[in-house]
Amino acid sequence: MSSSKVVVVGAGVVGLTAALQLKRAYPDYDITVVAAHIPGDFSLGYASPYAGANWHSFAGPRDKKLQELDEVGYHEFQRLADDPQSGVWRRANANYYTPTAVARANGDTSGFNHWFKELANERVIPKEELLPGTVYGTEFDTVVISVPIYLNYLLQHCIKLGVTVKRVSFITSIDEARLLHSSGKEADWVVNSAGLMAYRIDGVNDARRNYPVKGQVLFVRNNISKCICVEGFDDPNELLYMFPRKEGGTIIGGTFVQENWDPQENKALSVKLSQRAVAYAPEIVDVKFSNPSFLDVVQVNVGLRPFRDGGMRIERDTRRPWLIHNYGAGGGGFQGSYGFAKKVVELAAPSQPKL
Repeated sequence: MSSSKVVVVGAGVVGLTAALQLKRAYPDYDITVVAAHIPGDFSLGYASPYAGANWHSFAGPRDKKLQELDEVGYHEFQRLADDPQSGVWRRANANYYTPTAVARANGDTSGFNHWFKELANERVIPKEELLPGTVYGTEFDTVVISVPIYLNYLLQHCIKLGVTVKRVSFITSIDEARLLHSSGKEADWVVNSAGLMAYRIDGVNDARRNYPVKGQVLFVRNNISKCICVEGFDDPNELLYMFPRKEGGTIIGGTFVQENWDPQENKALSVKLSQRAVAYAPEIVDVKFSNPSFLDVVQVNVGLRPFRDGGMRIERDTRRPWLIHNYGAGGGGFQGSYGFAKKVVELAAPSQPKL
């Protein structure tokens, strides 16, 4: 097998998964992950620590490309749920829609049924089981991911296999990144998994718009039995999602505000999220479920999802044949990470010509 020196830029879920899967596929590859932030750090431009996170594909019925990428992740995370160290937990995901959501869909609820019906055993929720204030719902089998545990799980598996991880200053040039391999020699491949910061790196040359979508979530010590999502509030940029974590606690979101770099908490939104959580999932403050009678907030997280017009960019660069792009996941970085990595593994195969 041909040996290659690889630099992966970025230590979020997309970069670490790419490094791990490359090493698994090609054990002789000498891989170095370089990043300004690694698991355990918190920074507005480092999106992964702020994620919910779960598997709920955002692919539309005709988006076969994203469907294929996300399906890889569904199977992999189901497998990881059998490993108690991973922080991955099988839970049902119930999606509910208010009259406002149905009205926005012109009364057609068929669009609320997802492409992954067979994959994830999606079923329509009977009317008598709908939440008050909702008129339609579906439920499917999925996973939730405890982000602090899982990111370190990825990091430790990379290190165990011999991947080197280097904390560096923010990379300003993709050509500079090629010189950051732990060997001190020029890398054969650079995998650009820099997320939202990718477009700020000279030499990336992306004609598509890269932009942040601000999210805000509450992390509380209270528990719920399954994932709950409610769509159809007055503000179309707001919804309610609630993800229980395996080790205890619940993530409560959320909002999608484009082109907003403000790192500050929107306190009015936090109040709305709290009120909606209690209204739609009263078990979260029910002492019969061993919960406190109030929302016991650990912290409020504000993060920026790394969106890109046209979606994920996974391709070899036309100007720099040694450069593989792997960024632009938006809100789907965790669920798509293994599908993205599969494509990177193909692009960096020993049979591929490199300079």
